[in-house]
Amino acid sequence: MKNLTAMPLADFAGLSYPCQCGRTHTVSIQKILVENGCLAQLPQTVQELGGGPAYLLADPNTYAAAAEKAGALLTAAGIPFHGQLYRTQAPLVPNEHTLGEALANLEPSDKLIIAVGSGTLNDTARFLSSRTGIPYMVVCTAPSMDGYASTVCPLILDGQKITKPGVYPQAILADTDILKEAPMPMLTAGFGDIIGKYTALADWRLSQILNGEYYCEACAQLMAHAVEKCAQNAPGLKARDPQAIQYVTEALILSGIAMGMVGNSRPASGAEHHFSHYWEVDALRWGQPHPLHGNSVGVGAVLSASLYQLAQSRLPQGFPLPDKGHILRCLTAAGSPTGPQELGIRQALFYESILHAMEIRDRFTILRFLDREGLLGGCAAELAPRFYPAGKE
Repeated sequence: MKNLTAMPLADFAGLSYPCQCGRTHTVSIQKILVENGCLAQLPQTVQELGGGPAYLLADPNTYAAAAEKAGALLTAAGIPFHGQLYRTQAPLVPNEHTLGEALANLEPSDKLIIAVGSGTLNDTARFLSSRTGIPYMVVCTAPSMDGYASTVCPLILDGQKITKPGVYPQAILADTDILKEAPMPMLTAGFGDIIGKYTALADWRLSQILNGEYYCEACAQLMAHAVEKCAQNAPGLKARDPQAIQYVTEALILSGIAMGMVGNSRPASGAEHHFSHYWEVDALRWGQPHPLHGNSVGVGAVLSASLYQLAQSRLPQGFPLPDKGHILRCLTAAGSPTGPQELGIRQALFYESILHAMEIRDRFTILRFLDREGLLGGCAAELAPRFYPAGKE
């Protein structure tokens, strides 16, 4: 049996693994590179995937970060391509307009879609690929989220956060020379998303114990090992240390791989993600800006760990609690937000999210456990003054 935690990330490309959990895990990504200078391998990678014409998606920020150079590399290699440049200066949202614009500019001759960016651009390319059958690859520009290797598409449709099925990218190029220059909130967002796995894994294990939900120990250990490497290098992230950024990027990609291996987002997403999505949807409802997803996830992990502490006497005997103090220390060392007030979350919204974030999706987490035990309202009342001393917003 393979020891997944000892495998180099590149070896996960094309993996087929008969696991002790009873399933055979497969990874349909053909190439994964996380190293300095690997953008130069774009033309070779495109040729390995069948060549052009290629359809390149970017926005003004990712054009400056990598897409302009990517286009020059393709041109020098004689690979035909055309581009879709979203010209908005506001944060791009994966909604009907963004998806429709990408589809409208797709050419019948296109053989490959290349997303140059992170969250929204990657999700747009993935959705387009899943609906057209045209393979896609991603050139990462920031270690800001764990969707690079995912097989699902988080979208905003009719103002609501929903998830649609997608496909693996055929290749991932993550050039650390580019990633280390990403805005600091994007670096801390990726770190927060990884730290959120502490509570996501606890939620998964809790559901396995109480509900008999499918659980893969190998995938859980893979994710936990990647998180620990990031946690140990948290101070380096604040200093833009290339190794710390590489560890976060690798953990984010492994998170997506683990989700694909399991067939859902259980190894990577629990109540902490539900809080993030709930706060994001509220901001969209009012037309207000919202924090980057991963920064909200990190704060959501602090909140979820607090709920586990309050639930301790009702949990199965010996159940290991996610360590709230460790989570806080990691986030602080990396310069990530640690509380809802840093994100601009109102106290009323904070209280409401404890009661209703579980409605984001039908998944058993610490929130549904507390609701089943009749304790959720009391926990909300107890935590609100802790996170908002003296009622401060």
